[in-house]
Amino acid sequence: MIVLRDHQNEAIAQLRSSICGGKLRPLLAAPCSMGKTMIAASIMLSAAKKGKRSVFFCDRIKLVQQTVETFERLGADFSVLQGDDPRYDPRKLIQIASVQTAVRRKSLVFDLAIVDECHTMYKSLVDVLTRLNNIPIIGLSATPYSKGLGKVWDDLIVTIGPRELIEKGYLCPTDYYVGKTIDLKGVKTKALSTGGSDYDPEALGVAMMDEKFNGDIVENYRTHSKDLTRRAIAFSPSVAHSKLLVEKFISAGIPALHIDGYMPDEERKYIYSDHRSGKAKVLSCSRLLGVGYDDPSVEILIDCFSTRSKISFVQRAGRIWRIADGKERGTYLDHAGNLLKHGFPEDIQPESLDDGEKKFKEKDQLKKEEKEKITRECPVCSAAFQGRSCACGYQIKSDEPEFKDDGSMLSKATVAHTMQEKSRWMGELLSYSKSKGYSDGYAAHKYKAKFGVWPQGVDRTPRPISKEVKNFITHINIRNRHAGSSKYFR
Repeated sequence: MIVLRDHQNEAIAQLRSSICGGKLRPLLAAPCSMGKTMIAASIMLSAAKKGKRSVFFCDRIKLVQQTVETFERLGADFSVLQGDDPRYDPRKLIQIASVQTAVRRKSLVFDLAIVDECHTMYKSLVDVLTRLNNIPIIGLSATPYSKGLGKVWDDLIVTIGPRELIEKGYLCPTDYYVGKTIDLKGVKTKALSTGGSDYDPEALGVAMMDEKFNGDIVENYRTHSKDLTRRAIAFSPSVAHSKLLVEKFISAGIPALHIDGYMPDEERKYIYSDHRSGKAKVLSCSRLLGVGYDDPSVEILIDCFSTRSKISFVQRAGRIWRIADGKERGTYLDHAGNLLKHGFPEDIQPESLDDGEKKFKEKDQLKKEEKEKITRECPVCSAAFQGRSCACGYQIKSDEPEFKDDGSMLSKATVAHTMQEKSRWMGELLSYSKSKGYSDGYAAHKYKAKFGVWPQGVDRTPRPISKEVKNFITHINIRNRHAGSSKYFR
């Protein structure tokens, strides 16, 4: 039996509504840890109960295996269409298929399809979708920003974003630090298949071969690794730079390994194993770990790969967002200048699909602050106000990162919190504590978990408990169930 979260049920309801309303190609924006495979499994199992045939398309062999593992845990009866896999059975109502194998099987018949990572836009698959214009086909993507997606998919479904998943406790909160980077002036760019352009990786890699710059990267990892107990993955623009970075780590006494797609599968398997076990503290790559890599226990991301693409930026950040036992927070070390370009990755959400009719700009597909004035209720004084601030002094949090020196070689990226906001939180936490019969110390510990300091100088007047505060407490409770509990974490 599949037990779905509220946002997963909402996603299924909206997909069903879209299809019933005449849309045959809805695309679900499915951020990291939304549970898209569970959503797909629920839809496909429901279809099978009605005698309908469905297929789940994966764009990589690794994702086929991950999908298989999920369906096995659910006890589903399925077939695997990938190369010469012995588990293939055309009679099964549920098929898990690699795109590359499926498009060669002209005899593949189904009543419903789900396409994972649909922003990749394989031409062969697009041809299949175009030919089957009377069959419902659902797209799934965490980053639906590619050029021309709106030509294939006719509806965008957005039910939840990364920020809300963090607040609900399904993703790990992350601290962001901005360090030294290189001057990108003069670095060549190249066109992307997804639209727009980005820095040429090889040219970028050459520019980043500076000895002192790479030495700073190593020292910053050492600072944030808690005596090398926190493992990291690193992204470099080129294989050559990744290998140089690994040499720097090893010279500093920090075990590190390089991995790339040119290595034999067996060699990569051993490298992954050594990193998981902690034999290697840092695993460095060019692009290999950007998608499909799944090690939730990794706590630190070292980003040395400057990009203009929010697709790449969000995909990388997602590598350290997953929750794991003993993992309290992720740490993003930005040596690429990506935070300054793009803001916080958890605030990036799609607004529309590119229709291919005008010059493609990725930023046009992103949620923007509404230009019209919106009337809001102040959470501090309950007055109505427009714009970003209330007369009492309360201000809406900006999604733009601010950078404060915390004494390390990196500047920490934060969102500024007003005293009014801190007082509101303390009042709500005290109300929650009282409702549960806990002491005021409980509220104080929750306050410190939120703001990193003990409550001093804040108004302690109890206030009605908001959804935001309830979600935060839920997140803390989930996190502490993974890490063990104490009397203040219940």
